[in-house]
This record gives sequence, C-alpha cells and structure tokens, in this order.
Amino acid sequence: MMVSIHRVRTGIEGFDELVEDGFPADSVILVAGSPGAGKTTFAAKFLLQGVADSEKGLYVSFAETKAVLLRNLLRFGWDFAELERKGRLAVLDLSTTKESGIQGNLNLILDKLTEMGAKRLVIDSFNAFSLALKEPTDVRFLMHLLYRFLQRMGCTTVIISDTRWGSQLIGSGVEEFIADGIVLLQTHFDENGCLRRTCSILKMRCTNHSLMTHEYEISDTGIQMLRRKG
Repeated sequence: MMVSIHRVRTGIEGFDELVEDGFPADSVILVAGSPGAGKTTFAAKFLLQGVADSEKGLYVSFAETKAVLLRNLLRFGWDFAELERKGRLAVLDLSTTKESGIQGNLNLILDKLTEMGAKRLVIDSFNAFSLALKEPTDVRFLMHLLYRFLQRMGCTTVIISDTRWGSQLIGSGVEEFIADGIVLLQTHFDENGCLRRTCSILKMRCTNHSLMTHEYEISDTGIQMLRRKG
C-alpha cells in the first residue's frame, strides 16, 4: 500500500510539479548554487508560499544584514517587513560568530521557532554559519548536529549552500549525504554570451522527481521555471 506523503509547496512557478507538488513535509532541503543563481530568491518564495498556506516561517540570515535582505526582496514586491509586523513570518539577523557561538545561535533559532510556531525555516547560508570552523571534521559534525536539531523541530527547512563558479562541489562534501533533498541552481554563459540559469534536482527522498535539467529565469516577480522546448 502506497503511503501518502504530505507535501509543502514552494510556490515557484513550474517547480513544484517537478517534485510531486512540493517538498516532503519536515524534510531538510539543500539549495546550492553559485553567486547570482537566485538561492535567496528561491528560499524567500518558499516562505511566502508558507504565508499563503497559513504556515509561519523564519528566515535566519548569516550571510547579509536584515536591512539588506528586506531591501533586496522589495524589488520583487515582497514586503517581508510588513509580513513580520503582522506576525506571519520573521527574519532573524545573526552575524557570523566564533566557534563558541554556534550553540548559542542554535538556541536562538530554537527559541524563535518555538515562539512563532513556525513550520518553515530558511538558513542562509550554511557556509556563513560554519565559517569559524577550520577543520572539515568539525564542519561535518555541525551538519549532523544541525540535521538532528531540525528533525526534532518538525518544520520543513531550506538550507542555502554556496558553490564556486563552474564547480558542482557542494560545501564540505558531506551536506549532500545528510540532506533529504538537493536543488542545484547553476549559471553559465552560452555560445552567444548570454547568461543561462539551470535547475537540477539531484536528490529528493520519497519523491519521484524530475531527472531533467530545467532552465529558469529571475524577473521582477521572482523566480520561474521555463517550459522545456520540444
């Protein structure tokens, strides 16, 4: 007998149909990509869809200040400040800390999630969160710790991970084995010198996901998958 899995929609045009109408509920999804690939836009839309679906969300920013994040999202007409005032979502601005501050940051996230009763979480980014850790073994331990922490919280989480230009190596190399799903956003220039953006779903547990690479664009209204030609 097939077990029905509750799905969490991202609201990104053309994407949810690639993952059986959404991420598995309570899963940890890694959204990886190079600078300019639209990772923050992807994650922010995921939280906005939560607001539409009556699920509160928390955006934890280690990569940039809250003021910069809110300003950048306004270009899409997404007023996170107003939604925060209404108690629909929240932005937690945490600067990169020393190694001793990691547990403290986890406690802050836990407290805010509990206070809000949030069902969606974005961590931007794992690279910035783990910046103070020098040894690869410490980074792997942190990822394991974070995954166990999130499993206990009962929320669907998007973790942003930065990749270098032209590289498919994700973070420290362990994140892809721990995460329930991986969405890789890549940018490249075609033979005519035009910037192209492609999305590949490398992994999605409990999901018959698309095995194709899909082009997408970022416009004034956010991020949209493009229909495949042919």
